[in-house]
Parts: sequence; structure tokens; C-alpha cells
Amino acid sequence: MIQMEQKHIEVLQQYVDLLRGIEEGFEYIEGRYKADAIMAGDRILGDVFLAFSQIEGANKIILDVFYGEKSVEQEIQMFSSIIDIVKELEQNFEDIGEKKRIVLMKLIPAFLSWKVLMESEFKPYLQH
Repeated sequence: MIQMEQKHIEVLQQYVDLLRGIEEGFEYIEGRYKADAIMAGDRILGDVFLAFSQIEGANKIILDVFYGEKSVEQEIQMFSSIIDIVKELEQNFEDIGEKKRIVLMKLIPAFLSWKVLMESEFKPYLQH
């Protein structure tokens, strides 16, 4: 475990909080999509996409903090697979059936799996 300054611990906590907020957003989206309230789900999906851009920016900071820590570097790089799913979603956004399939069957599960990995990496630094 690397030694970390308090400001970096705070960044990690904000990052984990952001991941949890995205998870809550996906729970809402999933409920709306399953109830065929697509537009309501899409509004929150836009917020999730904005949060993804925040994650991309934070990933650069985290890579600096964890420089040389291969497991963290690999898991940060795995976020690109989520962005690939977002790109697929953007190409199919007007096809409601395909959009629902991509979000429910690909994007949400991929994000949740990645989130668990990231939280497990950061947990030792966030325990008081």
C-alpha cells in the first residue's frame, strides 16, 4: 500500500462517491426503462454521461497518485471498455429497443462490475 497525502484520500473518497451516485442513477434508469418511461430514463442517462467525463478526468489524477501500481492502472484502463459501450449506445440511441438492450444488458452490468473492482482497490485507503 502506498503512502498517500490527505488531499489524495479526499480525491479517492469523492471518486467513490461519484461511482455510487452513478450506480443510483443506473438504478433509476433501469426502473424507468423497464416501465417504458424511456424519456425519464434518458434524462438521467445524460447526467450519467456527464459523470463519466468527470471519471475520465479523475482517472488521470488517480493514475498519477498510484503510479507504478499495476492493478490500479489496469482497472483504470478497463474504463475504456465502458466508454466503448457508450459509443455503441450513441450509434443506436434512436432505436429504443436497441438502446434499452445496450443500457440494461451491457452498460449497467459492465459499470457495476468495474465499480466493484475500483472500490476494492480504494477501500484500504478510505478505512479510518
